[in-house]
Amino acid sequence: MELRSALGSTATLLVVGFVVAMLLGQQLGQPILLGFVLTGSMNADPANMAPGDGFVAVPPAIAGDVEEGDVVTFEARELQGGGLTTHRVVGETDEGYITKGDANPFNDQDGTEPPVQESQIVSVALQTDGEVVVIPKVGAGVPAIQGAFTAMASSLSGIPGLGGLAEGGIGTLMVGLGVLLLVYSIVAELLGSNRAREGRSRDRRSKTSAVVILVAILLLITVPTTASMIIPSKTDDITIVSSQSPNEDPNVVERGGSAELTYEFVNDGLIPRIAVVEPASTGVTVTETAMVADRGETAQTTVTLHAPAETGAYVRSVSERQYVQFLPVSVILALHAIHPFVAILSINAVIVVVVTTVFVLAVGLEPFRFRSRDRDVSLVDKVQREVRKWL
Repeated sequence: MELRSALGSTATLLVVGFVVAMLLGQQLGQPILLGFVLTGSMNADPANMAPGDGFVAVPPAIAGDVEEGDVVTFEARELQGGGLTTHRVVGETDEGYITKGDANPFNDQDGTEPPVQESQIVSVALQTDGEVVVIPKVGAGVPAIQGAFTAMASSLSGIPGLGGLAEGGIGTLMVGLGVLLLVYSIVAELLGSNRAREGRSRDRRSKTSAVVILVAILLLITVPTTASMIIPSKTDDITIVSSQSPNEDPNVVERGGSAELTYEFVNDGLIPRIAVVEPASTGVTVTETAMVADRGETAQTTVTLHAPAETGAYVRSVSERQYVQFLPVSVILALHAIHPFVAILSINAVIVVVVTTVFVLAVGLEPFRFRSRDRDVSLVDKVQREVRKWL
C-alpha cells in the first residue's frame, strides 16, 4: 500500500511539474523542459503534432547549431500577432532562417514574417531519427489553466491593496512575503524555541516541517526574481531603408552607409541591474554591450545600423538581457557568454545558498510550529482548513 501511495504521489508530482513547467514557459516566453503547440500548423507529416501535443524543449546552447529540418520554437514578429511559434526550419539565407508549419502550404516568410534570427529561437524540439518526440495532449489543459489564473488575478486585483496583481506588482509582493516569512521564522525560533520544542514532542499533528517553510520561502523569492530577469529581456527590430537618396529620416540610410542611435536602459527595480545589449541580426554593432544601472538610474550605449549596398528595406535587430546584480559584473558577463540561462541559474543558486544558510543557521531543519494566541494550531493545519472552506 505504501508503495502504491508513493508511486501515486510521484506520478502526481510529475504531472504537476509538467503543467507548471509549461505554464512558466508560456508566461516567461521560454519553454522550460517541455513545450506544446496550440494550433494545427504542425499536424502533418513528418511531425504530426496536433493542438495540445507536447514536445521536449532543448535550449539552443545544448541543441547546437540549428539546421534545416529542425523544429524550433521562436519569438515570431507577425505570426498570430507575435509570440511563441513552433515551426520547422526549411531553409537559411543571409538574413535568417526560413520556417514553415508542416501543415501549412506556404513558408512563414512568404507573408509578413521576416526571416528568423538566431536570437529569436528559444528552443529546439528533441528529435530521434528525424522525427519529433511527441507527447500526446500533455499541453491540452494549459490554456484553460492560464485563463483561470488570469481571471483569478483580475478578480483579486479589485481587492484593496492587491491592485498590483494586475499590473505586475505580484513579483514584488511575492519577494516581500518570502522575506517576511524568513524573518518571522527566525524571530519565532529565537523568541519561542524552548516552548516550541516542548510543543513538538506533545502533538505531532501540530508540527510544521521546516523544510516545507524553507521551500516556500525559496519559491517566493526565486520565482519572481527569475521572472524579473526573463520577462524584460527582449529583441528590438528596427527597419531601415537602404537608399540612393538619404534624407532626414534616421531610418533612411545611404546604401553602404550606417546610422547611429542611442539605446537606453532604465532600472525601475530596487536592486542594481545589468543589461547586456548585443546585435541580434546582421548589420548591427554595439559600442558598449554591458550597462550597469543602480535603482532609478539610466544607462546608455550607441547602436550602429549598417545598410547593405543594395537598396531596399532591411530589418536590424538588437537583443537585451537583464540580470539582477547578485554576483560581480565580470562573473555575470562571463556566465552570460556561455548562455543567458546559465547566468540566471547561477544568480538563483547564490540566492538559494544564502537564504538556505541563513535559515538553517537561525532556525534549523527540525519540525516546529507557528503558535497562535487563540489556539495551538500549526500553519499547515490553518492552510488546510482555509482550503476546505472553498471546496
